[in-house]
Amino acid sequence: MDRSQLKMEANQMLSQHFGFFFTLFIPYFIMEILTSMSNQNAEYFSVVDGVLQTTYNGNLFLSTGLFGLVTVIFAYSTQFNLLDAWRNRSDFENGFSKSFNILSSQRVFWGTIGVFIMSVIFITLWSCLLFFPGFIKGCSYSQAVYIYRDAAKNGNPIGVLEAITKSRQLMDGHKFEYFILILSFIGWWLVVMVTFGIAAIYVTPYTSLTMTRYYLNLNNEA
Repeated sequence: MDRSQLKMEANQMLSQHFGFFFTLFIPYFIMEILTSMSNQNAEYFSVVDGVLQTTYNGNLFLSTGLFGLVTVIFAYSTQFNLLDAWRNRSDFENGFSKSFNILSSQRVFWGTIGVFIMSVIFITLWSCLLFFPGFIKGCSYSQAVYIYRDAAKNGNPIGVLEAITKSRQLMDGHKFEYFILILSFIGWWLVVMVTFGIAAIYVTPYTSLTMTRYYLNLNNEA
């Protein structure tokens, strides 16, 4: 798969409809900020009798987990909208309201959470062996949420585990390719760090557009 072509098409799409994508990602950005703030305040350090001690705030840890889950939901919701945009099934208006589209279908909403949680569990179990097997499985399961959502939208719903299995099959022979695609964005995320997160306004939708385009190419839709 031509990585440069994927990224060029994603950049063109983003440049043509930047305002739409910016508003589409606003709820996601807000939740990312809230998650980061909650996580930073969940623990603090103090020195007692010359000993450095760490104190944890249980309520803030719980809040961080909940904020994190909501962030993931908004991330997938934006990506589902990107799939519709690539397929010419959506206009480029009302980006902010479209970011909540995942809530319009209980099957897709709960299924997305289910696929995410089960993928995390499986990846964690594989990571207990070594980091590398866990990372490979992360690549294998990377398309599961898209597959689940597409099946539900097409009127042929599948189960969470079946979506994960189909993702593993779809990624057979493509895991290293996917890994290299991820690595190709390292420079962009360094820019995000240098700009204290401001560049994420561009880099996040750019990355997401590329990844959703990659899924379409795997399905021979592009």
